This record gives sequence, structure tokens and C-alpha cells, in this order.
Amino acid sequence: MSQSNKEVELNPQQQAAVSHGKGPLLIVAGAGTGKTRVIVERVGYLLNNVAGLQPENILALAFSNKAAEEMRQRTKKEEFWERFGNRAQRCRVSTFHAFCYDLLREELALRALDKIDQWIFLRRHLEDLELDYYLKASEPGRFLHDLVDFCSQCHDNIVSPADYRAYVEQAASEYEKRISEGKPLPDGSRQEIERLRELARVFECSEALQEKEGLLSFGAMISKAVSRLKESPELLHRLRQRYRYILVDEYQDTNAAQWELLKLLAGERRNVTVVGDDYQAIYRFRGAADGSLEQFRENFRCEPIVLNRNYRSTESILNVAKEVAFKMESYNPQKKLTPNKPRQEYKVEVLEFADAEQQAEWVAAEIARKVESGEADIAVLYRKHVLREVLVDKLRQRGIPFSIRGLAVNNLPPVRDLVAYLRAIGHPEDNVSLARVLADPQWELDARQLVEYCRAASHSKTSLRTIIEDVNCSGWPDRSRLLDLLNRYHTVSGEQRLATWLEALRRELGFNDPAYEPALGAFSEFVAQWDKEKCDKGMLPEFLEYFAYFEEAGGKVTLPEQEGPETSREVASRLHAREAVAAEQLELLEQTAQVASPGKVQLLTVHAAKGLEFEHVFLVHLVQRAFPVPKRQPLISLPAALWKGPLPKGDFHLEEERRLFYVGLTRAKKQLTLCTISNETRKPKQRPSRFLEELRDAKCPDLEWKQVHPIATAAPPQPEPQEAPARPGSRIARWTRWAAPASTENFSLSISQLQTYLDCPLKYQYRYVWQVPVAATPALSFGSTLHAAVKQLVATASQDPARLNPETLQEILRQHWPTAGFVDPVQERKYREMGLRQLEGLWQTLARQPFELLHQEKTFHLAQGAIQLVGRIDQINRIAGPDVELIEYKTGRPQTQKEADQSRQITLYALACRNMLKLNPLRLTLYNLETQEAVLTKRSSEDFQQLEAEIVEASQGILAGEFTASPGYHCRYCDFRPICPSWEDQSLENRGAALHSTGSTRDPNSE
Repeated sequence: MSQSNKEVELNPQQQAAVSHGKGPLLIVAGAGTGKTRVIVERVGYLLNNVAGLQPENILALAFSNKAAEEMRQRTKKEEFWERFGNRAQRCRVSTFHAFCYDLLREELALRALDKIDQWIFLRRHLEDLELDYYLKASEPGRFLHDLVDFCSQCHDNIVSPADYRAYVEQAASEYEKRISEGKPLPDGSRQEIERLRELARVFECSEALQEKEGLLSFGAMISKAVSRLKESPELLHRLRQRYRYILVDEYQDTNAAQWELLKLLAGERRNVTVVGDDYQAIYRFRGAADGSLEQFRENFRCEPIVLNRNYRSTESILNVAKEVAFKMESYNPQKKLTPNKPRQEYKVEVLEFADAEQQAEWVAAEIARKVESGEADIAVLYRKHVLREVLVDKLRQRGIPFSIRGLAVNNLPPVRDLVAYLRAIGHPEDNVSLARVLADPQWELDARQLVEYCRAASHSKTSLRTIIEDVNCSGWPDRSRLLDLLNRYHTVSGEQRLATWLEALRRELGFNDPAYEPALGAFSEFVAQWDKEKCDKGMLPEFLEYFAYFEEAGGKVTLPEQEGPETSREVASRLHAREAVAAEQLELLEQTAQVASPGKVQLLTVHAAKGLEFEHVFLVHLVQRAFPVPKRQPLISLPAALWKGPLPKGDFHLEEERRLFYVGLTRAKKQLTLCTISNETRKPKQRPSRFLEELRDAKCPDLEWKQVHPIATAAPPQPEPQEAPARPGSRIARWTRWAAPASTENFSLSISQLQTYLDCPLKYQYRYVWQVPVAATPALSFGSTLHAAVKQLVATASQDPARLNPETLQEILRQHWPTAGFVDPVQERKYREMGLRQLEGLWQTLARQPFELLHQEKTFHLAQGAIQLVGRIDQINRIAGPDVELIEYKTGRPQTQKEADQSRQITLYALACRNMLKLNPLRLTLYNLETQEAVLTKRSSEDFQQLEAEIVEASQGILAGEFTASPGYHCRYCDFRPICPSWEDQSLENRGAALHSTGSTRDPNSE
């Protein structure tokens, strides 16, 4: 029999699903049971067996771009063409968002906003939003992600601004009614009503602003399409006539708006086929609703066809996965997966390590062993990208080529270099970016010269650019060439759009290394897309502002998942993918080499692995607080009364994490290795994930636990690479290992310097050793302004309190207010309001509490061995005799009692007061100006000894040139991130690391 006449072999359940006739069909398809194959075969069956049905009458929808593309590719396979021809190519295959975006664009000229661009849009319209509760002066954009998520959540549940406004006003009416009836109210009720009203105002305003400018947010695409269909019976009738059959993949990930869309499109025919697996519902954080499959069954009154023959994994792997499924709220014994493969000897291993270093070393060694034996198709899965860093180092040491999905190219050195050049061209006063540029080897400058120029700029209170313009050319021959390039492109940037000259700059800089081309090409494409869709004039200053907001919002520049031009119908899908990467969840970067080439190891998050399969899977760092991750309570939530569809039951966060763990397990075809850390001596203690403990308690015979002892042998030495010409690119990361010579002579340390070193020694090096000039942050500028105003207010209150009144306070603030230094007028207004409110509060406090002022801003120089400790005490009040009160004013976030008790600043001031001023600091007060709260604290001799020990430790480290970075949350707004090596991804330094996407090998029966 010829191939063209062959029927594809399907199991009975698959055959029943494929050959289902008219009416609704629910297919519950477990992992690896061939769900995509069933969908595609059903398309072919309908085309061959439904009279008069044309390909254009079939609509296939999916949650993700990856799933939609997989369906498209299956219809292009040769064996499919031989049986059904090319007719299926004319079926509409799309994501929900792309379908709705196209529907709306048929009548309106709309431009799509993904989550990051919506954040930027709102950031630029802060003044219009009239925020109060959700505006923090030091971080104006801090709450915008929460506001964007809230608006998206409203759209997911088809809640309009008017609906939400009505809900808020109803709550306000009930509040007023309780007041009128004299009933007690919870504390903060009035403030809660005002907060809700602010949310309603923001939702209404943001929607109106977007509509005015012809914009459509990603979150609103589906709800707006639903509204349009309800408003236009003619349009709805036309779509129902066009799409006689609808098929939906990944149905477990849909939400209320998508459900409403399906009901509208299905009409009376109800020819809707949905495929899903509630065990793999892992996108609730992106709006997916709970219980979608059950809701479909109840509303369409159809019994599911269950696909449970697994064509992917061994029996051992499936038995372990079954134990995980057994703990789920949605557990159903009818869904037990049965293996299609004969039983193999491999058990699932759980390996316990002492720490992350040992775990990474063992995994890298095991991968190297497999590669040497010719094995391929290996993946390492992790919960978050940050968990891969140690492993990347170990793989690189062993010369094992790897690919990374979800790698942001804007964290790669060549892209950071190019951005530094753009900033140095567009913002000549940007000293940090210019420092990175000066470290490019083509300018023939060394680290000592760079530090010399930075120090000169800092001492003269001028810019680094001004210093290098005045440098003697004989000491630096390439200075003129660099200045010529910067000046020339600065002129060009004022005359031409960035997209027209960016490639010329790249060529002139010599950024043409093949290893860097994918990353730099992706950045150039990012600029081109910005120029085409997201800007006004397309000039460099406009881009630099956009890119600063883009990175502040957490945006990632990534490579396209596949080659070829993007059609208009793929716009929403592309946005979908980028939004997910920004949340560190979905796909993108893969390898350039053949997938099956030995040693090509894929590193990716478990979210990104969904839908993929690999011969051997290492699931690493299965540790408490790492997997499952702690629950993050959203700042803003849609009230339960406004949710459409079933509400989640139980601990839905833990349930989703368990399902994600299940997804990770079921990616493995042949071997599965689970890695954890058990270390009771470490702080905090590291213990196996609760999911592993549940498996241990289940006593699953297919699970083998082992404790791994440290590997005695180091990674094999790699052969010396052949000499290659030096690449262009900044050496700033390497230069951080060079410390300028330090001297104990006149060595002094302030409390802020001490705090900086203890927080991050590398930041100390940049700021105080290299002295790279940076402008004061708005928060610091405001703090300095308020301290000066408070000093004047306190002095006046002490000498002539009758002079003080509200007008005097405004004048005091005006006298000290800076003329610049704020990000925008919104931030300045917020700070000014805060400043006046804090001065008025302090004035009222001083009027109630008489005091005897002894010193203001009292400077001290306290000898601590060979070190001079320097500082300035805000205020000293006399109590009686030598007894005094020290007061330290805080203008920012109110400090807690614990923070006051642990404040090194208060400890040092008390020590200086006692040892240098010969006064007894009887009362130590940290005064929060924002709340007008005085937090009293004490110090013991042990506190002084601890501070002295920290001073000795820090000074020894500084003098020894120990400046290692300590990355953490405090890095978020660090001025030196553009030159900090901790914020650079060195993956490109692995010559085997790959940056293109090619997909993954699959068993055709399993998906």
C-alpha cells in the first residue's frame, strides 16, 4: 500500500476524538499523549468528511504562540500533505490575542501595547493619572506593574471601567450607610474607599488615554473583541458563518474573556473542540482561570474523551509523576498515564548535595560523561533563571556547549557596550557610560588612566567628558579619534533618526564578531521596531528615554524564535512572547547547531519547557523557598465579587507550583534526575523541596534517593585557545579586579562609606576609590534639601518660635529647594508636597515639646586606630549637665524600632558623642519626618564593640583592595549597574553557547 493511502495509526481514544462528529468535544489529554497530533488529525478528518466544509471554515486557537506554531508546522509535514493535500494550510491557526487583534484592526487603526510598553505609556502619563496612594516619590513607576496587572485582570474578567466604578461606589454607599446608622467600621475604612476610587480613576483614565491615541493593550485585546462582537450582530453573524468548526489547544490556560469569545463564536452550532490538561495549568499568574475544563463540560454538557496513553516517558517517570498528581486538588484516577514504552531499568534519582556549588559541579560532570559516551538531547530545568548561573560556569569550565532559553541580550556585554556608546553620544554628561566606553581596548587607555580621569572629574566637580577633552594628547594618542567619533555621531544624532545610522556606528566600532552578531542584530532589530511602531521622531534622545523606561520596567530584548518576516497576524503573538520573557517565564533563545549534536545542553525554566521533551532531564535546585517559590501577595487584586467563572479553591499558589513541578517531571523521556540541597548548618537552612518530601513520604519504589559526596577531581583543564585578535568591547568587568593603590595615611571612613562597603564592596570601589562621578539621586537630593530646611526650622523654633507660621515654612522650603535633580514634574511635585507636610508636622511637634538646642550638624573626627571616622550629627539637645539627646532625622521611608536598634549611624554618633564630645548620649532618637514618630533606642558596650569590629573588617578589606560585588535587591537603582560585571551575562564567552532557535526533537506520537 502506498504511503498516500495509509491511515495514521491512532489508539482507540485518539481515534474517537479525531472522528467525533458535530457538537462540542472535550479532550482531556495528559502529558505526552499526542494532543497536538489529535488536533491536526481532526482538522484533516473534518476536511475529508464534512460536506461542503472549506479550510477557511476551520479556526484553530491556542494560548501560546509556540502551540499555534506547532500546529502550523504539523500541517506542513509530508505525510500530512500526502493524505490531505495543502488544504489545511488555509485554515486559520492563531493565538487568541492575534485573532482578536486582527478582528479589531479590521475597523480601527490600532497599535498594540505589550505589558512593558503599557508600563511606559502610563509612566509618561503619570500627571494625567493623578496618583496619590499609588505614587512613591523616590520611585514614581514603582506601582505601575501592579496597576497594569490590575487593568489586565479586569479585562480577563470582562470588567469595564464603568463596572469597576459601580462596584466602588456601591462599597462607598455601604460605608456611608454604616456611618449614618452608627455602626462600627474597621480601621482605615475611609482610606480604603479612597484607594479604591483611585484605582477606578486610574482604570478609566488609562483606558481613555489609550483609546485617544489609538492604542490597544495586550490585556485588553480579547475583552475588547468580545465587546465589539456583542455590539455588532452583523459582524458576529459573519464570523459564525465563516468559522463552522473551532478547535482550541491548551484550553486549561484560558480565562473568562476567552471563554466568552468561544461561546459567541460557537453560536447554535456549538462545533467546538477543546483540548487540555488541568494537571498542566501553570499560567494563572498570566490570567488563566481555574476550572476551565470543568466549566466547559458543565456548560456544553459533554463527557470528555481522556487520552492517557503516554508515548514519551518510561514507566518509572510516569509512576513518580502519578504520585505528584495524587496530591493535586484536580486529581482524577481516570487520567492515570499508561506507558507505551516497555519498562526500562532506569529509576528516577533524587540526589542530595551540600550546596549549590557541589550540585553544579556534579551535574556538569555527569553531562560531560554523557556527552563523551555519545548521548545527546539533554536539558537542565530550573524554576528561575538566576539558578542557572553557577551551572553555566561549570559547563563553561568543561567546554560543554550549551544553549539558554530566555536569555536577555541586553544583559550581554556587546549590547551593553553599544548602549554605553549611544548614551555617551546622546548624554555627554553620563560619566558611567563614558567610563565603559573608555575601557574599550581600541582607545588604548589603561585602568590607571581611567581612574586618574575619574578622580580628576570628581575633585573638580565636572564631567568625565570635560576632563578627557582637556587631556594632553601626548599622554593619550587615541583621545582625538574617540572625541571625533563621539562629536561626529552627536551631530548626526541631532539630524537623523537613530535607526538610519546605528549600523554605521556598529561597523565603525568594529562590533562584527560572528559570536556577537545574533545579540547585536537582535538589538538593532529592537531599535528598528521601536522606530517603526513606538516613537515620534525616532531621534537618539527619544530612544534613550524609552530604553531607560524599558529597562526600569523589566523589559528584555530577545532573539526571534524563528526565522522569516513577521506578518500582521503574528504581532500579538510576538508581544505575547516578550511579555512572558519579561516575567522570566517563557521561551526564546536556542541553539544554532543541530539539535542532536552531542553535548548540546539546553538550559531553560520549567515554564519554557512546557510542550518540549528531552531524553535526559536534570531538574535542579529543588529546595524550599526555591521550588515552590514563596507566594507573592499581589498589591492590587480584583474583588471576588467581580470574578467571572469558578473561583480557585484551597492554596491555589501551592497548587500551581505543584502542577509546574509535574510539568518538569513529564518532560523526560528516558532518564530523570532530581537535584536538591540539604544543609542544616547554612543560614538560612537549605532543605529539600516539600514536593520531594511528599515523594519520600509516598515511598515510591521507582524513586531512588542518594547523597552525593564532594567530587575530588576538578574539571579537566581545557587546552589553551589559539591566539586571536583582541575584540572590541569594554574591559570594565576585568578592570574591577584591579585596585588603585591604597594608603593608610589620612585614611578616613564615613558611616555612608562604611555602609556602602558592607552592602557592596564593588560599589564602594566605583564611588570612593575610582571616584566615578554620579549625580545625586532625587531621593538623596530631597534628603539634603529637607535636612537643610529642618536645620533652619529647628534653629528658628529654638530662638524665636513666634516667627514660624505656614507661610514661613513654605519660604524655608523654597529657599533650599534645588533647581534640578528630579526625574520629571510629577516627582518634583510629590517631593515638594512631602517636604512641606514633613516641615509642618515637625513644627507642630516642636511647638508642643520645648527643647534646649546644643548643636546642629555637629561634625566629628574620631580616631579608631589608624582610621579616622568622620561624620555629622543632625542635632544634639541638652537634657541636663552632660546628658544629651541625639536626634537623627529621616526623610524617606519610616524606620522601624528594629532598624533603629540596628542603625550603625546611631551607634557611631553615640560613640563619637561619648569619646570626642565628652557628652553622655542618654537618649538616642531616630525621628521619622514622614510619620512624625520619634523612635527611641539604646546602645550597649556590645553594640559599640560590634561596630568597631565592622569598621576594622571593612577598612582592612578596603586597604587590601578586596572589592567583590554583592548583588541583591539594593542593586535595583544602583548608578553603577551599566559597568557592574554582576549584571552582565557572560554566556557568549562560551564559544559553544548558542543564540538561535531551532526547536526540539519530539516523538511524533507524544504531542
